[in-house]
Amino acid sequence: MPEEDVAEEDLLDSAWLQRLRRISQLQSARWVFPTAEHSRFTHGLGVMHEAGLWGRALYPSLREALLASGEPAGSVPSEGLVVETLRIAGLLHDVGHGPFAHFFDDHVLAAFEAPPDPRRAPGKRLSHEDLSQLIIERELGPLIAGLRRAPGATPERDRFGPGEAIDPRWVSYLVAKPALVDPSMPRWLRWLQPLFSGVFTVDNLDYVRRDAYMTGVAIGPVDVERLRRYTFVTDRGLTIYEPGLGALEMFLTARLFMYQQVYFHRTVRAIDLDLAEVFGPSIQAIFGDGSPVERLPDYADLDEYALLHQAARWARGEALAERPRPGEGRVTPAVGRLWRAILLRRPNWRAEAEVRLAFDEAPPADEIAGLGLPEPGRVTIDVAVVDARPADSSTTDTLLAVEGRDGRPGLLSRALARLPAFAGVARRYRRIGRG
Repeated sequence: MPEEDVAEEDLLDSAWLQRLRRISQLQSARWVFPTAEHSRFTHGLGVMHEAGLWGRALYPSLREALLASGEPAGSVPSEGLVVETLRIAGLLHDVGHGPFAHFFDDHVLAAFEAPPDPRRAPGKRLSHEDLSQLIIERELGPLIAGLRRAPGATPERDRFGPGEAIDPRWVSYLVAKPALVDPSMPRWLRWLQPLFSGVFTVDNLDYVRRDAYMTGVAIGPVDVERLRRYTFVTDRGLTIYEPGLGALEMFLTARLFMYQQVYFHRTVRAIDLDLAEVFGPSIQAIFGDGSPVERLPDYADLDEYALLHQAARWARGEALAERPRPGEGRVTPAVGRLWRAILLRRPNWRAEAEVRLAFDEAPPADEIAGLGLPEPGRVTIDVAVVDARPADSSTTDTLLAVEGRDGRPGLLSRALARLPAFAGVARRYRRIGRG
């Protein structure tokens, strides 16, 4: 085996990874589905494993496509380097998440601008992916660069080639969203980028199945093995052979079903309405009002255990103030009352009516209007939407190429036309409590 000072275990045992044990995978949905107590840590392990499987499966065609494109044989990356790069990106793709995951993005991080990056247009709002990139490059970079093999029982296959090492910027590039356009990145990395930001990803291949299992929701068969068997790399990038399209459509349908049945569940969304009122003030109370970008060491201590410990105190009437100051650990009495309702699973909102949505461009305004008008403090119209497939056909066709049975290129946008671009649910909620 190669000389090595760093192994995957060192990353797993870092404070940044162990912190993910204290951030739930399903945010407020765990108050509705009692067994959904899994964490971002377990999800990260699953994505790591899934990414490694894809790396193994794709490497032969990747190597062949690189050689066919004129890449010198000596510069083709080793299988170990490709597999381990994908595994580490899978493990670290969520390392920047804060308490309540995507809710933290929407209600805290979006108030700040993302760090400037010449590879994208200015003005992007801060997200957990941006924080993941910073943590990967600033905090975990030396560990990543010290890896010298992928796990496996075949040393000549799994060790990196002479002089090879994972550049932390490769991992940062893979986990970025929206996907970055960066010609300076190795061609093989650009070809594999859709595994993290494409029509299907190693991320959603894990969470759809994991969340369904943990919530007890039957989504039907998801044939990831068939999807992997019929996907390969060509000079067009990531490519799916026509017989695999059924498995892809089946997976996207299962993903959509999970959004409709779990992530957009009426009680989940009702709890989120209460949570939206308390979340910003609560994070300010324990973290202050600055951006995590400037305080990464402090951000490492911000997890759901820290937040919910304080929330329990506020719910009991402790550490309250009419005019709390950021970072002093206190919130208003109104925030404390709302936390009590949240922690006891007694949402202050009840769904009165709903309409299911499916559309290709703009949400159907007439259907949503049929729910009536909102009344501040009493009635709210909640609209939850997910992309069932990439809406723009040109984007779809660049993310995943199709090769027909006859060997000719096909269009993925045409193959997925039966699925709506967007789907979701709109509901009218009425306030039934005072928090």
